[in-house]
Amino acid sequence: MSYPETAPVSLCPHFGECGGCQTQQLPYPEQLAQKESLLRSLFAPFWEHPIPVAPSPVLWHYRNKVDPSFAPKQYPEAPPKGFERETVLGYKRKGRWFWPIEIETCLIGPEGLPKLLDAVRAWHRAAGLRAFDSRTGEGFLQCLLVRDAKRTGERMVMLITRAGAFDAAPFVQAVLESFAPQSIYRGIRHGTSDVAFADEVELLYGTPEIAERLIIPDDERPQELQFRISPFSFFQTNTLATEQLYGRARAWVKSCRPRVLYDLYGGMGGIAFSCAGLVDHVWSVENVASASEDGRHNAELNGIGNVTFETEKVEAYLKRMLAEGRGTEEAAVIVDPPRAGMHPKALKRLIEWGPPHVLYISCNPKILAQELPALLERYTLQSLSAVDLFPHTKHVEVVAEFAMTQ
Repeated sequence: MSYPETAPVSLCPHFGECGGCQTQQLPYPEQLAQKESLLRSLFAPFWEHPIPVAPSPVLWHYRNKVDPSFAPKQYPEAPPKGFERETVLGYKRKGRWFWPIEIETCLIGPEGLPKLLDAVRAWHRAAGLRAFDSRTGEGFLQCLLVRDAKRTGERMVMLITRAGAFDAAPFVQAVLESFAPQSIYRGIRHGTSDVAFADEVELLYGTPEIAERLIIPDDERPQELQFRISPFSFFQTNTLATEQLYGRARAWVKSCRPRVLYDLYGGMGGIAFSCAGLVDHVWSVENVASASEDGRHNAELNGIGNVTFETEKVEAYLKRMLAEGRGTEEAAVIVDPPRAGMHPKALKRLIEWGPPHVLYISCNPKILAQELPALLERYTLQSLSAVDLFPHTKHVEVVAEFAMTQ
């Protein structure tokens, strides 16, 4: 097996302190071997064969989205009451989510990120703006959301803050000079949760969306797909490895030859579009309305007319399918749930509904292993493999193929 380039100029200076990477010190073949070994142990009660992990096509700067946070600096000893803490822009310290570390670089983040971070730090210091402190309710800055389309080179930056006016022009100038994005936003978050989300958004510069492409491998002809990426679109983190993952989904649908495909937890339609040309119709089910809207736009962008986006919780959708008596004789189902796995009611109803073919894509193998006993009451596990979307971490994407037990 061949591997992509494995050696950076040096290890990230934050490795071991930052919680983002856990295995950066290991040569990449060893990282893959470690992941394969862990998967073998985890699934040993259900699967006695090897579980190959396909390597990521790129190892460094593979992330198409990062969201460093602004936070008050932590000190080894508590400062005196009334002390004004410095503002830190970076990631969380490993094992200590409340302790931020200033990030100088990120070897898995977008190229050019260090220059952007330096420019934003210089801007907020000159403007006298400080990080929001949830303990005191004071401060203004919360997060910097950065998106980097790998196939098109287009970029987006969003500054997420508390409500209130500020002079945005110097911020826009700093970002343009350091990172040259196509789109710059300001987002306002009303709650105190530490997530890269905003309740209100304002376009400060450029286009409302950026464009991205996926090239899905196929044994006959690669499928090229176009996507609109808005600030909070869900898009798999590693673009080039995602193409390999979706290529597996397409190959599986080819082998099953269903007439109808159900894409559960479908997001903005990446899997649905990858497989749409192989079936009469795809039903993509997603409970986030903005993702469904992105999907409809992207379907039109790609000239795909046989994908229907349903905005509904998967457990509610399956309950409705059972109540309506919708048949599954010529159907296949792909499930790609979030890290928490399938809702217990969704899993129960999927098994009761009983489509003859199920492909389960899991970003949390431990949860899949917990769900397997229920699936195996009615299904046979036909194949188990993985794709590495997260080099230098312990995470891996698992692909499990099921067929109804005869």
